[in-house]
Amino acid sequence: MNAIIICPADRPEMAFLNRFQPLALVPILGRPVLDLWITELATHGITNIRILAADRPDQIRRYVRQGEAWGIQVVVVPEQRELSADEAQVRHVNATSDPAGPPRIVTLDRLPPNGPELWNSTAGWFAALCAQFETASSDRIGIRQHNPGIFVHVRSRLSPGAILKPPCWIGADSWIGPRATIGPYTVIESHSYIDDGAEVAASLIGPGTYVGALTEVRDSLAWKRDLYKISTGSSIQITDGFLLGPVHATLHSGQATSLLARILALLLIAVSFPVLLIAWLRRPQGQPLFVPHIAVRTPTADPTQGATILYHGLNGFRGFLRRWPELWMIVRGRFRWVGNRPLSPSQANALNTEYERLWLGVPTGLISLADAEGCDDPYGDEARAHASFFAVRPGWRHRAAILWRTLTRPSQARASLPQSPTTS
Repeated sequence: MNAIIICPADRPEMAFLNRFQPLALVPILGRPVLDLWITELATHGITNIRILAADRPDQIRRYVRQGEAWGIQVVVVPEQRELSADEAQVRHVNATSDPAGPPRIVTLDRLPPNGPELWNSTAGWFAALCAQFETASSDRIGIRQHNPGIFVHVRSRLSPGAILKPPCWIGADSWIGPRATIGPYTVIESHSYIDDGAEVAASLIGPGTYVGALTEVRDSLAWKRDLYKISTGSSIQITDGFLLGPVHATLHSGQATSLLARILALLLIAVSFPVLLIAWLRRPQGQPLFVPHIAVRTPTADPTQGATILYHGLNGFRGFLRRWPELWMIVRGRFRWVGNRPLSPSQANALNTEYERLWLGVPTGLISLADAEGCDDPYGDEARAHASFFAVRPGWRHRAAILWRTLTRPSQARASLPQSPTTS
């Protein structure tokens, strides 16, 4: 054991944030403070970490798993209450002998390595976030400085006419509608949707939150249906979903399959229907015509908590013809023509770094950039790099180029693609 992390438990001043998840997992510009501290410790040579968690340790365990994402060993130990550093010393250090020497004890009360304190007040926590824009942009993959003091993730969409006032931060997969005004001193966390003409200033919009058209949010924390006034410490729940609420899946721009794409897929199914007869004749004796696969539903930031979908491959074929049943997934709006290939939960959990996990940040597609580049292994290191690159450049021009390059590749190259592994 080389380090001990003590997670915060009850903080009366932070009750609004604590209702959604443990404070250790509250996003701070897209990354929880627990993630930031584990990264900090791993960077300085720590190889084993024991996390002491009194508040919802099951959620913390699901997030860190066994430390694979950081390349270290992590163990989560439930506690009845939050321990002090001295109590952790007596209970977890003095009671054991470690040949590597006494571990470092860290309490998650501030940002690493010597950042501002976080949990004294909601206002102080929010001020700490706003003070970290410049620093955090260097270790959040995909964040770019759009203009001085304005930080925007490359997977977010800014509508023409949107007004951004520095300083402000817009996280991954968020949508800012026409004539919406963001800032100053504003944080829009990931997967949020700010509708036409809305105004958000001196506020934080939590992950997956919808702010309705012409709605004004000032000096507040807005999280799904809950609204907290920073200056007064009062909170209310908004019952009108047109003003504030959770983002509906179909609201998120760029994630739903267009009607034209669905019609084209349906037409191709009708035209190529004889493929089923050929597959029936070519399939191995006694095996089913359709091979089931389970995939993580994308986009998602955490495959351990995301939903899954069932899709099928066509037995009797290799390469693209094996994907023929996926055309029906496009008709249903579950897949797109061009995206990243589906991953099973085990494959998604094997994505070790934040850069690799960008694979899960865009919708699943029938055709991928790895296909266009002729990758031999659709799930290997080269394919991971292509998937992450596509995730930060998912625009329609890039998708059209991928589709064209894939369709114009020599047919023998497409036929040589290996079969997708069965996960049922």
